[in-house]
Amino acid sequence: MSNSPKAQHLLQQVQLRLTIRKIVQRAFLVTLILAAVYLTLMLVGRLTGYFPDWFTPFSVLMVPEVGLLIAVLLPGRPEQSQAAHAIDENQGTHDLYLTLLSVKTSQSEYKPLVTMKAEELAGKIDAGSVAPFQWEKSWLWTAGAMALLFAGAFFVPTLDPFGKVAEAKQEEQQKRLIEETAKQTEKRKAILAEKEIEAENSEAVEKALEALKSDFGKMKSGDRKANLARLNKHQKQIGEKFRKLNSGELKSLNDKMNGQQKLGAIRDQELFRKWKKELQQGSAESMKSEVDKLQEDLERLAKTTDPVERTELERQIQKKMNELSDFASNKVGSKALNAAIERAKQQLEAAKDGKLSKEAMEALKESLEVAQQEMEMLAQSARDMKDLEEALEMISMAKQMNADGKLDGEMFPGEMTLEDYAELYAQMMGDGMGQGEGEGEGEGTGGQGFGEGGEVEEDDSIGTDFIDEKSKAAIQKGRILLSMKTKGLSDSGDITDADYKRIVGELQQSLDDVIEQEQIPPGYLEGIKKYFDTLEKSEKN
Repeated sequence: MSNSPKAQHLLQQVQLRLTIRKIVQRAFLVTLILAAVYLTLMLVGRLTGYFPDWFTPFSVLMVPEVGLLIAVLLPGRPEQSQAAHAIDENQGTHDLYLTLLSVKTSQSEYKPLVTMKAEELAGKIDAGSVAPFQWEKSWLWTAGAMALLFAGAFFVPTLDPFGKVAEAKQEEQQKRLIEETAKQTEKRKAILAEKEIEAENSEAVEKALEALKSDFGKMKSGDRKANLARLNKHQKQIGEKFRKLNSGELKSLNDKMNGQQKLGAIRDQELFRKWKKELQQGSAESMKSEVDKLQEDLERLAKTTDPVERTELERQIQKKMNELSDFASNKVGSKALNAAIERAKQQLEAAKDGKLSKEAMEALKESLEVAQQEMEMLAQSARDMKDLEEALEMISMAKQMNADGKLDGEMFPGEMTLEDYAELYAQMMGDGMGQGEGEGEGEGTGGQGFGEGGEVEEDDSIGTDFIDEKSKAAIQKGRILLSMKTKGLSDSGDITDADYKRIVGELQQSLDDVIEQEQIPPGYLEGIKKYFDTLEKSEKN
């Protein structure tokens, strides 16, 4: 047909239009079928609650796209003979173009005549009139079906007669909760990894204590003013650290346990006392051991297939977690530890659902590991507070020795612990100098022992390096009371019973201020308060 280009071009155009028309018509038909199926499934899914979330406006848009794809992939394209038949039928050419196709490879004597006639008519025939695109009705049907699907996606209610919707929502919430708590656990784990929680003391406290011990070695008996400046500096720094710890999470650690508990909580209280006592001593081994047992129970829970055993294990694990949570929040006041345990409790609830048990179990194990690290950090803070308190007590003793001119750094070996310093200070302060003949050496104000009495004469005109640190009014009143208690009211004759009562009352009112100003270590507070209570009782008697 190389000698009939116009006829060939016409046949190709008609064949292409027939192909397009067939594909589009198929797409309309398949789309209507899919729309009917979609609508049926949507009604079933929404009204039963089995799969309501599938049917969204976005999924409705997929219906015509899938319909077009199926139409394109279906076999059955129009052939050139069909195009020739369509031309002959439309133009009434009595199978001229069909004959053209049949004689193109033959040597028939009619071939030149057929080719010439087909070529002559080809220039006058419009391919669009032979194979027109008439899709108005199909468009309307398809548009109506799509509008119905969109309306259903927006307005068909979701019912839940079988509880499937609630179950799906709960599963989604649990999945989201596991993901969120796992992220929080990883974040906290990264923070704890930067801290040396297994060390005896935190880095800041260790530096403060080492600086104090270093300055103890620099003390000089002849330079009481410089000694006092160093001691005051350390007292302020260490006191601030101590108050920060004591006013935070560790404040509840030193509170007494409430003895009024329900009978069912007796075991819990005994366990809590054990944990609390160990924490006060700077150890969290019992609590960490309890978490190890939890880990073992979780391993058994993950492996068991017996529903009765599974229920019992879940109950035991839940009870142990509640004990840890109660202790962390109410008995210790550790927000970080309580948060780790609460995350573990939430993940345990999610693990009860078999669909999420694997993910929840992994997250639960991570949370319990972080909880153990929080326990170790809490124990470290308790050790910090204990060592800081001992340091404050040593500073107080060092100040007294400095006032007596007996503080000298040469007396302290290079490697000493806080306990060593405290023991040495106590020994040195105990080796006081009584008056008269005693165990000490020399005359007058010699060593300890029972002397022959008398007061050492004083000469206020002699200049010394002594620094009066306790010149406040409350301290002066304390000295007056001490003098009165030593001499006796009837002997002094200078101060009446009314004066004694007044001074005791004023001292009790200003006691808290004195304690705050002098930064008295907590270990002495109870004894001081009992002493003034004793004064008041003896005065009444």
